[in-house]
Amino acid sequence: MSEFQPIGNSVILVANDEFAHAYQVGYLTYKLDDSTKTLSDMDIYSLFFGMMNSVQHSGRYNAGYLAGWVAGLLEGGKRPPKAVSALIVTHEQGVQV
Repeated sequence: MSEFQPIGNSVILVANDEFAHAYQVGYLTYKLDDSTKTLSDMDIYSLFFGMMNSVQHSGRYNAGYLAGWVAGLLEGGKRPPKAVSALIVTHEQGVQV
């Protein structure tokens, strides 16, 4: 069932949670891992090309991830609060919260 979900400063209609979840992962990946790096056009191209050709996740997930990553890039270098960072690390380690 489709529902409206906030994505950044907008609201979009999503068919399932996969896109929204991947958006959050991409956004936080930028904030936690990439916001302090000096990125080149080749870095961004490689990320986009790699994600769009990845078979590890669905196309919907890959699109959500890239949308989130770009949202983080456009927002600037502000890092998320420590509590959010700890939650992501916990999620990546497979620990249920």
